[in-house]
Amino acid sequence: MKRTYSLVLAGMLTLVPVIRAANRTVTTDAATGPGSLTVAINALNDGDTIVFHIPPEAGELHYINTPPDGYPLITKNNITIDGYTQGGASPNTASIHATNNAQLKICLSSTNGNALSMYSAVTNYAGIAYPNLGFGDGEQAILGFFKATNTWVKGIAFLAAPSTSTSQEAGGDCKTICYAVDAPDVSSLACQGFHVSGCWFGVDLVTRKVAFMPDGTTVATPTICIATYGTGTNGTIPGFPNIKNYASGTLGVAAGSPTPRAEFNVFVTGYGFDSQGGPFQVSGNFWGVLPDGVTLADISVLNGAQQEGDAFVEFGGGHDIVIGTDGDGVNDADEGNVFGSYAGGGVDIYYYGSQGRDTIAGNTFGVDIHGKSFGVGQLTKLVHHFNHDDTCQVRFGSDFNGISDALEANTVADAVLFDIDSTSTTNSHWLSMRGNSLTNTATPSQLSRPPIGDGQADYNGLQVYEQFIDVSGGTQNIIPVIGAASATSLSGTCGLPLGAPYTNLVVDLYEADPEPANPPQGMKWLATFTDNSTADSNPAVGAFTFNTSGLGLTSGKKVTITVTYASNPQPIIAASRSGNQTTIYVKNGPTTYGIQKSSTVNGTYSPTATAVNGNVTFTDNNNPSFYRASGGGTANGQTAPFSDVYTIP
Repeated sequence: MKRTYSLVLAGMLTLVPVIRAANRTVTTDAATGPGSLTVAINALNDGDTIVFHIPPEAGELHYINTPPDGYPLITKNNITIDGYTQGGASPNTASIHATNNAQLKICLSSTNGNALSMYSAVTNYAGIAYPNLGFGDGEQAILGFFKATNTWVKGIAFLAAPSTSTSQEAGGDCKTICYAVDAPDVSSLACQGFHVSGCWFGVDLVTRKVAFMPDGTTVATPTICIATYGTGTNGTIPGFPNIKNYASGTLGVAAGSPTPRAEFNVFVTGYGFDSQGGPFQVSGNFWGVLPDGVTLADISVLNGAQQEGDAFVEFGGGHDIVIGTDGDGVNDADEGNVFGSYAGGGVDIYYYGSQGRDTIAGNTFGVDIHGKSFGVGQLTKLVHHFNHDDTCQVRFGSDFNGISDALEANTVADAVLFDIDSTSTTNSHWLSMRGNSLTNTATPSQLSRPPIGDGQADYNGLQVYEQFIDVSGGTQNIIPVIGAASATSLSGTCGLPLGAPYTNLVVDLYEADPEPANPPQGMKWLATFTDNSTADSNPAVGAFTFNTSGLGLTSGKKVTITVTYASNPQPIIAASRSGNQTTIYVKNGPTTYGIQKSSTVNGTYSPTATAVNGNVTFTDNNNPSFYRASGGGTANGQTAPFSDVYTIP
């Protein structure tokens, strides 16, 4: 029997080739040609890794000089450039309070004056003029990224002449790694999630000391080590003519890292990180301190201070910035930064317009890895233009939420704490400053009170303004005063509540710092009390008497207090995210709080979860988000950064 078969074509199947992630291997010190870094960058596809196997691989150092007009612009996503793949290289295994023992064998060097002009590179690649790109041709990179998300540069040393040149522009500023973002009316690609870890900038890999140019005077470090700026619209988006895209990323230890100590960076720099956008995490880095952790690389002295820039880290129009320990209970001991001192004067952290909630915790300022002061005097300013933006809330130190509280304390020696921008006219932004150890610190002279911690003379010469101004037009007496104290009792005044939502006055009691001749013992936190709580026997608002029995107070011991003007209640204490799981920590919740979420600070908040005391974990997307607790006031207590000092009779 003959059978007839019929074939019916119901549709067309389109075959798409699958491109698997690959290793792109660099096998030569030459910047161009077969096996070069240039060829590896040009071959990149999404997900690829650049690895190094340059012979010989018996531990020799390999210096790759930047080619004329720089390396190709990197535009692929999820790529890694891994210097630790070179034979003999190994990541650091020591804690942040020990000598960095990393062995780097790959150095990308622009000491020859070559680099990539960012504006021309971006516009040539995209074929768009980009009138509002954050970079010009005078801003030149060793490694330049555009749009690329989730990129990781690790285990690389960088050297550079501060001034580089290209065929587009001579005498430009070298910015070792640049992250340029797309315009919002073109795409949303904005170098989100970049990561730089285990890298050294301006360090001689042979001596592990400051690297110099051939003249022996100029430090071989770029004008700026890492830079990212917002890009505005090319045309006009209806209703949003001035919006920008911004990057987000991590310098050093990433949240939840399985190998945090391998991610410590070392910066010999006058200007380490210049940024706009966020969220950013800056954790586990040496700033102005050599890998031994005890020797200053003081750019305010080197080369006659000609290479000193704005600050170690600078944030403009940024938000949700973590500098140091994020307090999520994971790797918190290895997330703090070690900030050096400036013998010639300088700034550690510079704000010029931030919003959202920022954290500066678990860092050391002015002391080495052994806790010893660098001894240069009160010439370093910790923060310049603190809280420039009225929407910014900053925590400096511990949140006392029961998670890594001691690790969140900052240790500070020989510094001016901060100054405050003069444009603020309301009490709508605040600083929470609790649990820190402060030795030989100063506050600006206009505050006309002893500086926090040791009662030394005020620092003169700062143009600073007291920003705590009542919205009604008057000023509040917010500086706490100790009236009487003994080994068993502490009395005083702590100002008056500033009005809703700041209706709680929380008093922190510390053992004050020793004299500067005996640093760095630091200020020791002893206890926390709340005005008009059951622990306060004085019924007057703003006046207190607390029982201090059992705190170890003895005759002659110097104590100091600070006061937190806190919301009532203050439910959200911390937030963290792992993958698509977000955890919100809450306390002081007599009833259930509704956790609400928004994609922007001032956006529309929608219900996401509910929580009482403790924490709640829920499935969430991976986009940056802002959270609040409905019915619970604001998210953080806010502290007036003032104190009074008293000696126990």
